[in-house]
Amino acid sequence: MGYAVVDVETTGFAARGSDRVVEVAVVGLDDAGRVTDEWCTLLNPGRDLGPQHVHRIRAADVWHAPTFAQAAGAVAARLADRVVVAHNLSFDARFLTAEFARAGVDLPVTGLCTMRLADRYLPDRAGRSLAACCAAIGVVLGSAHSALHDARATARLFAHYLGFGVPAAEPVPRLPLADDVVEVRRGTGVPASHRPELVTLVRGDRVVFTGRMHAPREEWVDRAASVGLVNQGHVTRATRLVVAADPFTLSSKARRARAYRVPIVSEEDFAGMLDSLGVAAPAKDHRTGWRRGY
Repeated sequence: MGYAVVDVETTGFAARGSDRVVEVAVVGLDDAGRVTDEWCTLLNPGRDLGPQHVHRIRAADVWHAPTFAQAAGAVAARLADRVVVAHNLSFDARFLTAEFARAGVDLPVTGLCTMRLADRYLPDRAGRSLAACCAAIGVVLGSAHSALHDARATARLFAHYLGFGVPAAEPVPRLPLADDVVEVRRGTGVPASHRPELVTLVRGDRVVFTGRMHAPREEWVDRAASVGLVNQGHVTRATRLVVAADPFTLSSKARRARAYRVPIVSEEDFAGMLDSLGVAAPAKDHRTGWRRGY
């Protein structure tokens, strides 16, 4: 039978709402807790990536990655006939079940939770987090909030539990789905490249900002207004330019801009445009990379 240790990185917490999985990893274990295989891929969520400072995944990284619907067969194949294991299983299972449902696949995910089992096997740990549980048995968590690293650490934690015996659980049924998606792992794919679009701005042009900028957004709005540019809250056909913290963002503003063929530029590109208009962009400092004043 064996086990499938899973971990997902997501755009947020609303599994049944607007949030999506952006990375999924599965580490296979045999009944003795030995690693038999591992699989991981980034996923294109079709929306903005949420807390990028947490999972460190850029929009350019997922530009050519499969959607969950495209990867559903590959994920299901690696869960099939195995008991699912995860740290904070309710979170991972909720997202996987919701993503399978959106792909038209009825596959409720259940299994064993290493966080809950810690109460039984690690009574003296300092906390319930994966890092705390791993530290209690001397396992080093390499790169937190990387699906594959977290799954590997959870696998070692669960292997420790197996030495004491674990409760029985039902394996995931096998489904007749195609398993032909190519893995896109962090740092192994070919990220999309950004070529700044040549845009000549004139007084009265409408500009939209999206994403968390290095400099405070209100500062860019003020700079734009100082040369007669108009800040818009949403993208319309009349928008001249979208300035994005990440020009590959999949946010709703960026999707609409692409549909309307409105140019999307980076914060740095916009700074250059302001320079060409004779307006200094915010200067960098040692703490945030940008200075608030101007």
